[in-house]
Amino acid sequence: MSTLKKLMKKDLDITFEKNKLCSACQAGKQVANTHPIKTFISTSRPLELLHMDLFGPTTYTSIGGNNYGFVIVDDFSRYTWVYFLEDKTEVAHVFSKFAKRAQNEFNIQLSDNGRVFDNTNIEEYCDEVGIKHKFSAIYTPQQNGVVERKNRTLITLARSMLDEYSTSKKFWTEAINTACYASNQLYPHRLLDKTPCELLNGRKPNISYFWVFGCKCYIYKKRQHLGKFQRLVILVSYLSKAYRVFNNATGMVEETYDVEFDESNGSQGAHVDVVDIDEEPLVEAMKNMPIDDIKPKEDEEKV
Repeated sequence: MSTLKKLMKKDLDITFEKNKLCSACQAGKQVANTHPIKTFISTSRPLELLHMDLFGPTTYTSIGGNNYGFVIVDDFSRYTWVYFLEDKTEVAHVFSKFAKRAQNEFNIQLSDNGRVFDNTNIEEYCDEVGIKHKFSAIYTPQQNGVVERKNRTLITLARSMLDEYSTSKKFWTEAINTACYASNQLYPHRLLDKTPCELLNGRKPNISYFWVFGCKCYIYKKRQHLGKFQRLVILVSYLSKAYRVFNNATGMVEETYDVEFDESNGSQGAHVDVVDIDEEPLVEAMKNMPIDDIKPKEDEEKV
């Protein structure tokens, strides 16, 4: 070291070349390799490559009894589907249903190397229908970064939506479902500058029917002498042609088109108290949450 210091004082140009691996340096300084951001699209059409991941168990069990979220992202369009599970062993069954509904339009799908995907049921199904199933390297979630980032986005959006009107955290599945629905309609692809819905369906989505998650609203009950829009409820999700709202009076999630919304008093404003509701009928309603079609139909963009 003393010799090097003397040489440095004389302004000599000294370069060091690494000609061998230093075990001490590797033990103390080694870091994970970087994963550069992709600047190109590796697929040419929707459903050519799918990214899948499972998050959970969550801190709060949903009213429907779910603790996990199974997320599927299309590589080309970034269109996202999310399914809610009570147990991670349900993944194989849910995926087989998804694949059948997509009518075997897949060539490849990519998931992370979690043991939940490495099971005989999925492998047998993929072999049977000719689907190639690839794993990312263990402890390297960056290789499945598309869906990992989508998980973070959905959870962040859901957390914000629940906080806006102090909605009970038991509705986390509905919040994530709404976040997924909105991101498919609103967020443009970074490289293609089109929304996932437009890339998958070929048309620009209609977003005129969007309202703030958790806002209070009033539904119209036909054949009941209550007057119009007298039942106070909160918006919890969307369907293709209706809204999903929680009726605090009945403790049920209802699907309706006849509804008026009130978005005032947001950001921690006064709201419907759903802490002491009768959960039994609501559990069944949440368990039977509808699953969107793989590809949106022509008339599904209007409510």
